[in-house]
Amino acid sequence: MIITLTTLASANGVGSIDTECQRYGFSYGIAKYQCGNTTPDEGDGSTLTVTWNQCLSVDWTANPQVAGVLSKEATNTYIWSGGTSGTITKNGQHDISHITFCGRQTEAPEYSSPAILLAALLSTPAFAYLLAKKK
Repeated sequence: MIITLTTLASANGVGSIDTECQRYGFSYGIAKYQCGNTTPDEGDGSTLTVTWNQCLSVDWTANPQVAGVLSKEATNTYIWSGGTSGTITKNGQHDISHITFCGRQTEAPEYSSPAILLAALLSTPAFAYLLAKKK
């Protein structure tokens, strides 16, 4: 499913892929592809495949999944939902100049004391299985 979440105007160029992705609420950039290119000009696209239809649309696959994709058309940046595949189509009168794949960092829970961490670990199903197996 193709979903355009929002449209935002870009200010004074794009900058690095990390800066571009962070500007739109993501944690970091994965790779950036200029129109027509199947090799990224920035980032590591080893887990991505892109197929352009001129600069009017682009099909993509990712493994592992991405958090989102940005498409740039003149001064507009469009935010598309992530996942493991999708199709991006131009939204305005301008062709897509580039797309940027973005990631989101998931944070591990923080524990204020070792006792809370121990309680969390002891309450996991894996620990319960080990206790049952031991008996």
